[in-house]
Amino acid sequence: MFFLSWFFMSPLRFIFGLFGGLLMLLLIIIGCTVVLAFTGGPAPCTPGGGPITVSAANAGTFDTKWDAFNASLDGGSAGSVNFNESEISSFVDREVGDPFSDPRVCIHDGYGEGTATFEVLGFDAKIKVKGNMDLTGDHPVAKIDNIEVGNVPDFLVDVVKGLVEDAIDEETGKVDLDHPMTPTLTEGDAKLDGTP
Repeated sequence: MFFLSWFFMSPLRFIFGLFGGLLMLLLIIIGCTVVLAFTGGPAPCTPGGGPITVSAANAGTFDTKWDAFNASLDGGSAGSVNFNESEISSFVDREVGDPFSDPRVCIHDGYGEGTATFEVLGFDAKIKVKGNMDLTGDHPVAKIDNIEVGNVPDFLVDVVKGLVEDAIDEETGKVDLDHPMTPTLTEGDAKLDGTP
């Protein structure tokens, strides 16, 4: 009872007490939001073709296949090439930088999944993206069906998803496509058919 009477003894104490209580509540909400947003997250993508091995050798295999495929298209012949999840993940791991780290790409029948750690506001949040790619233009275009983000409170989900989409668009915009291609995705394998 003394606690309440102290606040009501003067209007000034009441106002300071009210603002102090609101400030404390705001700090608790912000603290909980930060803890929730950057702990936990979606499970890693499930490889369709077995364990994924990220290595410089797999990234080099990706490059060799890509160069031969592109040379065939440049020479006027239609062509196709197949990449496995380890080759794609190794290439993406080598090429994609901030704000993403530790990316993995899993291929399934008709769609792909990617998981990574996304750095936002100085914190790391785990993300999982599901969708496909349009490879018919000058640059790949991500066709995102779903984005999952770490334990982000509802009022921040759309903001973080927007940041992830913008970062993906920025990264795919760095890739130049010289020829139109059509991807065919099966468990663990991405086949690209290209025309000159």
